Amino acid sequence: MRRFIFIAFAAIAAMLFLSCNGLENNEIRTTLTQWDNLLEKNPEAISDSLKTMDPHTLSRGNRAYYNLLKTIADDKTYFEFKSDSLVEKAVDYYHLHEPHSNNYIRALTYKGIVRTRMGITDSTVYEPLKKADNLFHSQKDPDPATGYILHFFLGNTHYSNGNFELAEKYFQETLHNAKLKNDSTHIFDAYLAIFWNKMMQSDYNAGKKYVDTLSLFFDKIPDKDYLILNAQSVYFEATKEFEKALECDKLRLRLAPIQKDIDISSLYYTISDRYSVLNQLDSAMLYGQMAIENVVDDVNKGNYLLYENVANIAEKQQNYSLANTYRQKAFSWYEKSVKDRLNTQIMELEKKYDLSEAENIALRSQQNTLLIAIVALLLAMLATVLIMLNVKNRREARIKLMKLEHEAKTRAMETKLLEEEASKRNWLILLYGHISNRLTSLQENFNTLSQRYVSSNPKVYENMHNILHTAESDLREMPKILIPDEDTFSLYTNLSKEDAELFNPNEKIMLMLLVCKADNRQISTFMNTSIESIRARKSQLKKKMTEKDIDTTQFFNF
Repeated sequence: MRRFIFIAFAAIAAMLFLSCNGLENNEIRTTLTQWDNLLEKNPEAISDSLKTMDPHTLSRGNRAYYNLLKTIADDKTYFEFKSDSLVEKAVDYYHLHEPHSNNYIRALTYKGIVRTRMGITDSTVYEPLKKADNLFHSQKDPDPATGYILHFFLGNTHYSNGNFELAEKYFQETLHNAKLKNDSTHIFDAYLAIFWNKMMQSDYNAGKKYVDTLSLFFDKIPDKDYLILNAQSVYFEATKEFEKALECDKLRLRLAPIQKDIDISSLYYTISDRYSVLNQLDSAMLYGQMAIENVVDDVNKGNYLLYENVANIAEKQQNYSLANTYRQKAFSWYEKSVKDRLNTQIMELEKKYDLSEAENIALRSQQNTLLIAIVALLLAMLATVLIMLNVKNRREARIKLMKLEHEAKTRAMETKLLEEEASKRNWLILLYGHISNRLTSLQENFNTLSQRYVSSNPKVYENMHNILHTAESDLREMPKILIPDEDTFSLYTNLSKEDAELFNPNEKIMLMLLVCKADNRQISTFMNTSIESIRARKSQLKKKMTEKDIDTTQFFNF
């Protein structure tokens, strides 16, 4: 009784715990969903909110959702990613538990984005993005926000690798999803991406179309005017309208103080280059020197271009001393940038080498395991094949033995039947010989008697002569009546049907009589001819069979 009460209390406690835990998980899920809805507009605040939550106390589903939101918030707040493990855990969870959900598509998308941020440029960036794209298009009502970010990065991946036609396809899908969202900022960003893609293809007609479209957003979206002027400047430079490009760059200069992360030194350099092309060398020199004075990043690999620009302008002004001074500085900066690039490349090679070594070790381990599995499988298959072959050989041996036994019995029966048929044939030929002898003797007796009574009894003689003539005619027609068919001929002579076609009816009857061991006299009587004629026919028949490569042993023994 006590045990029952204890079990009942334990069950009730467990149910209360699970119920409370379920309610808590639902509340956390609701909170995460609310943060997700605010994430795009205020990523900094959501990033701070996520830090207040301990992911280790969450259920697996909520922890995967937390990892996804943390990755998105870090990306939008310019976090420097060192690893993709956080989003990888989210991908693994959704792959197993929610393989068709929008969150799975988002997790795959940000897996590709995080790897891009980490500087990875191989197929491991593209694969999750493409998988997400396939899942996105398989949904009946896909989320435009997810479609926007997914296709933007797919397009950007192809753009970075020079695949401009494919980039165009994905940027157009980006624009489509931005319009479905009715988000003017995202629509602008999609148009801007398409514009740069067209310019990289030197499609200036399409570039004009899109730069005009971008110009419609001027003074409508905060912080976008600078980007519009930059696009206009590049377009005018490409179409050799340098004065218009210069005007755009001057307007950019006015907006620069209120922009974030603008390299003012680079902007001065661009303006200096515009003046230099227009042969306004004093202004070009002024902005060129301002570009050098406003250098912020001393390790920038392109700083030598600023000094080279001033040196080129000084040469045009025929100030060779100043040109030489800046040329030496440009060379010094260039030499430094080369060393920095080499050092960076060496560090990257070291990292790639270490990574490759680790991957090779893991790969070798996997290959060894796979090799062992394959060898074991092959051995199992080989053993199975050997067993099956052994069973098959035994079965075939039994069947072959049964066939041999059956054939032996069949041949024994055939031999017995042939012996019986031979005995019958011999008896019949003897009977026929006896009848023919009697007929010959009868004919001789009739001839003798006829000589005695021919004059006194002419009618008796005539009747006797008719009887003998009839018997002789019947005997003469007998070979024609007894002409054998193909099966009978082949059965008696053991010749094939093809060989049988070589002989005429009389030759066939003679062959059958020879098989029956008939002598020349019997054959001559049967065929109503002389013994000399039979001998000649036999000689000709044997010669014919020899020429046709037919065995004559069973027919001719003389």
